[in-house]
Parts: sequence; structure tokens; C-alpha cells
Amino acid sequence: MLERLVVISGKLKTDDMARHGTMMVAFGLLGGLFSYLYQISMGILLTPEDYGTLFSLISLLIIIGIFSQTIITAIAKFTSKLKAEGGLGQVNYLWQFSLKRTFLLGAAAFAFVACLSPVISRFLNLDNNFYPIILFSSLLLFFVVATNWGTLQGLQRFFTLGSSQVLFNFLRLAFGALLVYLGLSVYGGLAAIPLSCLVVLLLTLFFLRDLPQAGNEKVKVEGLGSYAGLALVAIFSLSMLTNVDVVLAKHYLSAVDAGNYSAISVLGRIAFYAPMGVAVAMFPKTSELFESGGQHHRIFLRALMLTLLMAGVVVLVYWLFPDFIINSLFGGKYPFAIPYLFKYGLAMAFFALSFILMNYFLSLNQTKMAFSLVAAMLLQLVLIILFHDSIARLVDVMLICGIMSTAFMLPFYLKVRRSVSRGSSESH
Repeated sequence: MLERLVVISGKLKTDDMARHGTMMVAFGLLGGLFSYLYQISMGILLTPEDYGTLFSLISLLIIIGIFSQTIITAIAKFTSKLKAEGGLGQVNYLWQFSLKRTFLLGAAAFAFVACLSPVISRFLNLDNNFYPIILFSSLLLFFVVATNWGTLQGLQRFFTLGSSQVLFNFLRLAFGALLVYLGLSVYGGLAAIPLSCLVVLLLTLFFLRDLPQAGNEKVKVEGLGSYAGLALVAIFSLSMLTNVDVVLAKHYLSAVDAGNYSAISVLGRIAFYAPMGVAVAMFPKTSELFESGGQHHRIFLRALMLTLLMAGVVVLVYWLFPDFIINSLFGGKYPFAIPYLFKYGLAMAFFALSFILMNYFLSLNQTKMAFSLVAAMLLQLVLIILFHDSIARLVDVMLICGIMSTAFMLPFYLKVRRSVSRGSSESH
């Protein structure tokens, strides 16, 4: 009887995968639209040199912000586990436990990065040490927001999760465009991020106001530290793979070429970000089914198909209409970006496959796959150090590393697939 209930639960979650996956993709696309409007509006309102400065700093924040993605993943994993065991009181304990520690982590991270602001400014060839301080003040709040997002994801409250993430991107666009228009230039584009974090923090706390009513049942969160450690390695490696190229382009290339490379990256990353909502919806479902012994592989295959479809459409559009897209969005300010848009988008499509695989493995506690992403990251750094003299070389490096990041993860997938097949044969 129990096995039958598990099978039925698995089928229901497979059906929900399409609905929730579509919902999160829609939220992801809407949030991505606001994110790219922010980046494009900054590209229009700022000079190419200032735009290269802004975007290199934001890319650096994304790399540092992998701690927030690790928090989301770890909290979502253990929230889904406690939810599967039927304990909302335990979920509340985990949430409040995590809020306190992530705030302290954010404060420590901000203090550390603020002290390094002169070093960061010199490395990125900036003439203002206050730029990094303004941007990284968002770390004071962002890790706490990540705790709330992870809790919402683990509870599968996808509407509230997605709407708050969309709001963050919308507010960043609105604040950024307004402040830059008022004459604050790079200062305004950077200040928009901590301001948006503050509003979203208050909103997500409101969304989770019902948890304290479920009680506060203390629970030992065994394995959270080790799980979060390897999850951090995996997420950090993939974040480096998809962001460090812009930072190094600002270091190695001229100001004009770095601005053109930033334009390529802004558009090319759509192939990576567009299907990201699929992984967000998949993760708590495959995690909960794994913890309860259900059939999680079907959900993964459906998520993989959605990812391939969405990333493939973006790459196809870039192959057919690169001139029209870049000239229409940037008003002809970045002509050197046109020949490389398709190839960069293809690289990001491979990284999208790596992202869905990474989330699937993390939901099954297969954290050792992190080392495959470390290998791809090290390969990327070596290749960029050796071949960094032009936009074309950097784009070629990104495509090679996108392919290899996916290839390095295939042995782990085959291992999981054999395990799933063995479990199915034993059940019959």
C-alpha cells in the first residue's frame, strides 16, 4: 500500500512538474526581461566605458553571490526533506535558525569586501573605490533574502517565490534607470541593487508570516554543513564559468572591447537564464521524491526537455538575426558584438544543461559531482589566461568550456541512471 502511494505521489509530481515548471519559467522570463531591461537601459544611458565598469562589478557580485544560491539550495533541500516528513514546526525552526546565521554571514562578507575595495578597484582599472562598497552593501540583506527564497522553494510555494524574484528585478530596473537619469551615473546603477534587496526582504518575510504559527519544533539538521559545503563548490564553479569571463575581459581588453564583450554577454546569457525556472521547480520535487523513495527520474527528463527547448529557441534566434537584435536593443553602439552572439549563446545553452544536471544531482544528495564543475572552471581559467587577446578568443574559450562542463557531468548521470534502473527492476 505504501509503495502504491509513493508511485501515485510520483505521478502527481510529474504532472505538477509541467505546471509548476511553466509557472517558474514564466516568472523567470518576466524577471529576466526586467533584468535585461536594466542591463540594456544601463548600456544606453551610460557611456561604453561606464557600462563596462558597471557590468564588470555586477558580474563580480554574481560570483560572490554564489553564497546566496548555496543558501537557497541548502535551505530548499532540507525544507523539502522536513516537509516530506510532515513537520512544519521543524521547517519554522530551520528557517529562524538560518535567518540569524545568514545575517551574520552577510555582515561579515560586506565588511571583508569593503576592506578589499581598493584592491578590487585597481584590478578592474577603476578610478573610484566607493563603487565596490556601494554595490556590496547589498550583501547585508541578500543572504537573508536567500534564506526566505530557499524556504519558499522547499515548501513549493512557487507563486510567492517567483513573484518576489520578479519584483527584485523590476525594482532594480526602476531604481537604476531613475537614479542614472537623475545624473548619478554608475553610482545610481549600483545603488539600485541594495535598495531592491531591502524591499524584497520585507515582502518575503510577509509571505512566510504563517510559519511561526506552526510551532517551533527543534530539530537536528544533520549533514547541512557538509551538504552546503559541496553545494557551494558546485554553484561557485558554475557561477565562475558563466561570469568570470566578463570580469577578466574588463582586465585584459581595452575599455571599448570590454564594453562590446559585456553586450555579447548580456544577450548571450538569455540562453542560460531563460530555462532556469525549470530547475527551480524541479529541485524540491525530485528531492522530496528521493527522500520518500519515489520515481524522480521522470521529472528530471521532463525538466531536461523543457530546458533544451527554451535554450535551443534562443540560440536559433541568435543564429538567424544577430544584427537585428544587437542593433535594435543597443542602438548600434556595440557593432563588434554582432559576429559572436550565436557562438556565445550556444556556450550558454551548454551551461544551461550543466545547471539542470547540477540541480538534479544536488536534489539526490549526489554532491561529489561538484568536482566535475571544478575541473571545467579550472580549464576555463587556464584557457583565458593563455588566450585573452581578443573578443573572438574569449568567446571560443566560453564555447569549449560550456561543452566540457556538460561532458564532465555525464558519468555522474550514468551512475544515477543505473541506480534508478536497478531500483525499478527490484521493485518489479
